[in-house]
Amino acid sequence: MNLFLDGLLLFATLVYSAFALAMVIGLTHRKDETADTAQPDVTVIIAARDEEHDLPHLLDDLLAQDYPAEKVAIIIADDRSRDRTPEILDHYTGEHDRITAIHITELNPDMTPKKWALTCCLEAAETDVILATDADCRVPPTWVRAAVRHLNSDTGIASGYSSVSGESWFERYQNLDFIGLMSANMALMNLGLAWSGSGQNLVYRKAAFREAGGFRPVAHRLSGDDVYLIQGISNLKSWRAKAIWDREHFVSTQAMPTVKAFLNQRIRWASNSDNSMGRKPLFFSFLLSAFLTNTAILFNLLCGNPSSLFTAMLTLKFILEGAVLSMAVQRYHQWSALPLYPLWFVLQPIYIPLMGLAGLLKAFKWKP
Repeated sequence: MNLFLDGLLLFATLVYSAFALAMVIGLTHRKDETADTAQPDVTVIIAARDEEHDLPHLLDDLLAQDYPAEKVAIIIADDRSRDRTPEILDHYTGEHDRITAIHITELNPDMTPKKWALTCCLEAAETDVILATDADCRVPPTWVRAAVRHLNSDTGIASGYSSVSGESWFERYQNLDFIGLMSANMALMNLGLAWSGSGQNLVYRKAAFREAGGFRPVAHRLSGDDVYLIQGISNLKSWRAKAIWDREHFVSTQAMPTVKAFLNQRIRWASNSDNSMGRKPLFFSFLLSAFLTNTAILFNLLCGNPSSLFTAMLTLKFILEGAVLSMAVQRYHQWSALPLYPLWFVLQPIYIPLMGLAGLLKAFKWKP
């Protein structure tokens, strides 16, 4: 048994370490090339469900953009909200002509709710350039301008950085965990490996969305609209994906209020991993190596008497993950999250296997 665990740990950790080294290279390989100075018309799309507390803040942020107001359309799909979201939208649309509200009252039998809400927004959009964020996010006044500045003519989709706001230890822990996800995605995207990203901060072209088939290929999946868009558009020969590192394009989102809500969110995100096996095999290999590495560490600890190989692999993992996160917090200016790295590292051998298995079992709850 010990020999098997040592072999699994060695193989999985070395594969995982190769990906971690690639992330280090991606974080140092800065790609911030900008496009021309043209200011195209853009449309911001948002799917909202029961967002009465956060939506007004986001709408005020979007109305305060330092981009020409007549060039920014805002379309929000109210997805069967049961709170004051419809009233708030009606108030804003009455006050501002460039805000359009789409009120969805019924489920679509052919597509899951959020994908259908976003599809309705995209069908109503009259521009090629689309910016997307979530209703519980905050965006800086430079958000639209920075996105356009980095949208080259061959860019089909670009992923920007998003952080988790808050100062408590739990909020900073969530931010560190999210930094790990964002830095992995954006660093590897810098190397041409467009695997994943966050719908909290995306910019893409409507033409690329249509060429990828819209959301139809994943219409039945509850989650993963953002991951699919990045993978689907990056697979097209006529377009490329890129990461936007510009601080003027960074957005922030709310932390999960409880541990239960945090775990439910992460399980939902992990539920999309199986879809990557056929679409992005190398990405699936990375996810599998992370799962097997942490699982092997956990079983070694449970079996007792870890070997010298175990100590060496654990040290290698600690150094490489620490390097990735240190470089990321420096680039994102998120230093307050880094002191929680030891706690984050200790919890990974429990957290990753549990999230992976629960994700495969679709053991999460989301807005119906």
